Amino acid sequence: MISVILACDDPYRAAESFKRAGWELVFATPSDSDDRLACVSLGDAQVMLGVDDERFLPAAARDHRGAGVEVYIRLDDGVEKVHEQHQAAGVVTQELRHAPWGEWAFNAMIEGYRFLIAQEGASGQQP
Repeated sequence: MISVILACDDPYRAAESFKRAGWELVFATPSDSDDRLACVSLGDAQVMLGVDDERFLPAAARDHRGAGVEVYIRLDDGVEKVHEQHQAAGVVTQELRHAPWGEWAFNAMIEGYRFLIAQEGASGQQP
């Protein structure tokens, strides 16, 4: 299993941003702990939210955090509802569309990171 840990200014504030977009909070360490971390989930995908201190993200890289990274999440079903939740939270960067590879998909930007959220669609299905 691979767990993605995204560097954040404040993992707890970032977790709240994800929750507003319809994600679930799986856990969060105490804010006064030495390991400030939160975990959010969408479908069966989990994303860890860590700190952007020098141990994990050097100061010179902070302006480029998220550059070249896109997290792909494939849902079994419910992409229309997920799209609506993300749109209501103001993080959708693209409408739900039929992707050339056969999935219903949309892009979202949360806390400076790009997400491609998709669901396999039946032939001829409309979102």
